[in-house]
Amino acid sequence: MTTHHSGIWGQTLVEELHKRGIKPASIAGNTGIDLRALTGDEPRISFDHLAGLFERAAELTGDDLIGFQHAQNRDYRRGGLIAYTGTASPTVRSLLQNLSRYQRITSDTIEINVSRLDAEGILEWHFEAPRGIVRRQYLEFGGTGIIDIIRRLTNRRIAPRRVQFRHFRSTNIQPIERFFGCTVEFGSDENQIVFKLEDLDLPLRSADGQLYRILRKFCEDALAENNRLKPSIILSVEKCIAADPTTIQAKVAHDLGMSTRTLARRLAEAGTTFFGVFEAYREAMAKSMIADTDMSFTEFAFVLGYSDPSTFSTAFKRWTGRTPTQYRKQAGD
Repeated sequence: MTTHHSGIWGQTLVEELHKRGIKPASIAGNTGIDLRALTGDEPRISFDHLAGLFERAAELTGDDLIGFQHAQNRDYRRGGLIAYTGTASPTVRSLLQNLSRYQRITSDTIEINVSRLDAEGILEWHFEAPRGIVRRQYLEFGGTGIIDIIRRLTNRRIAPRRVQFRHFRSTNIQPIERFFGCTVEFGSDENQIVFKLEDLDLPLRSADGQLYRILRKFCEDALAENNRLKPSIILSVEKCIAADPTTIQAKVAHDLGMSTRTLARRLAEAGTTFFGVFEAYREAMAKSMIADTDMSFTEFAFVLGYSDPSTFSTAFKRWTGRTPTQYRKQAGD
């Protein structure tokens, strides 16, 4: 399944890279990203390409905090209808609730959960995309952007009680914690911002009751016309692989209640194969763990279902052109 996402923040990122003197051909590289998709007033891009663009920007600039930094002091008006609806909201609470409700207008990938917001101050979000898509820069961009805009709209330096990200990070944590003003945990079960309950009722300086009612109606109309896509077969396969990295196609098909042939057909319709999903998952997890944890290569091999470290190293070099040792050294430079 091809997922689509608003490309507006990919557009602003490309603009920043241009200012740094990086040419379009270098930005795209061999990623398969078509930068023409990021032109116009309402750019749309597949989520894997958007997330990949943020990772590519970090690689090109050597800036491991580029997503975090790009989220700060953005012109929120470029976010369009949802951004204006959020800023016209009366309070921080209603801003977050509107973001949760209307985000699906611009993305079929993101899920923002506010079910625990009123009682516990918890905002959670995740992406309905295969685990093989590396997204840590974009995750940090999103979490940082939420706090940045709330601070500007309330004129208060709001500090959450706690911030959690699912991806791993072992370096440059202090600048992120200084920004949020609280402990930031990486490698957690969920992406989560825990607000102080009293901060949720802070009024927004940009609140406009009449405009808010008009924009809410536009959002409701747009939401009614938005066809929500069904969960991808790729996601289902990813979950099976995550539960058992040694699994095989026949077992996954059985667990999903279909024949091996049906599973192969549905994956083909989604533009991939079982081997393709399996390899993409292993590659993404291996890169993340090598760059952001101190685990040994023997542990990596075991976690990813390889019989021994040598087999894992051979596969890793096939994916990246580098050995795990070389990759870890470069990531730490």
